[in-house]
Amino acid sequence: MAAPDASDPRWFPLAYEATSGRFQMLRVTLEELGSATFLDRRGLRVDSATSEVLDPASISRGELPAPSFLFHTAFCGSTLLARALHAPPRAVALKEPLILHSLATAGMRAPAGSDRNRIAEDLASALALLSRPWTPGGRVLIKPANQINGWMARILSASPRSRAVLLYSDLRSFMISCFKKLPASEQRIRWMAQALLHDSQLATRLGIDPSANFNLVESCALAWYAQMERYGEALREDVGDDRLRSLDFAQVLAAPADSTAACARWLLLDDDGLDERVHAAFSRHSKATAGTYDALDREQENARVLDMFGPTIDRAMCWASEVMAPAVEMPQWKPLT
Repeated sequence: MAAPDASDPRWFPLAYEATSGRFQMLRVTLEELGSATFLDRRGLRVDSATSEVLDPASISRGELPAPSFLFHTAFCGSTLLARALHAPPRAVALKEPLILHSLATAGMRAPAGSDRNRIAEDLASALALLSRPWTPGGRVLIKPANQINGWMARILSASPRSRAVLLYSDLRSFMISCFKKLPASEQRIRWMAQALLHDSQLATRLGIDPSANFNLVESCALAWYAQMERYGEALREDVGDDRLRSLDFAQVLAAPADSTAACARWLLLDDDGLDERVHAAFSRHSKATAGTYDALDREQENARVLDMFGPTIDRAMCWASEVMAPAVEMPQWKPLT
């Protein structure tokens, strides 16, 4: 296989090798990027034997269009929204690229000092690779995995010309979505809470160990409030630059076309054919796109969850409001209009 060409967006940065400080690069097509639910080894159906490596030092960080970002609080429709905004080759949505997750994981594990500084430099190189346009005048939307919301400030600092949307749902909706995904996602929700609590003020204020084996209800509440803390920090810092906007997923569900169009305008993405894309995206399940799935299906799913777990969720909401809410300064939202 030919050596990776850092100027060619078809050479996709798949993952970060923490020990060598190099990137695993994979040759991909736009169709593969668009059809994959997430841009990891499973989503792109690859293994390490099919990838090549690239030294970040060889990457030019020249004048590239700044990528846009869609941060999210998990299980709040971010994949659905990213699919609606994906208009290749003019606007290419990259859904949860593994390389950002592996960089954040390496950064959290690295001792303070030179290793963390090197990883911060490598983050800037990874963002340069992800932001390469697929056509002249094209732009890229990056939707990081929510587990790395603790790295939001670093990502925005490494890409100072970028705009971002902070997508979220309320705590009750988040809990319903978490319970909807049982039992398959229970361990993932626990890991998510542990990752989001790392280096958080919430863990300190509550006097808890971020690596503790939290139960499901604790994990749901801790994950949501930890993300509210990160969102609040980011929005308070966004004073002079004014690069961030917030978006409640309830608003997206109430007006999909208007909300998606507002996202496209704010994120400077191409909106040609937007109505057709919105209709196609919102009539399918974001992660199982073969069959139909609409607002009525979603309501029926939520009703089934509440039939099974409603009292548990109600008690969890009361407990979280008494125990966790006082420990978090909630975001001052900057609604997308």
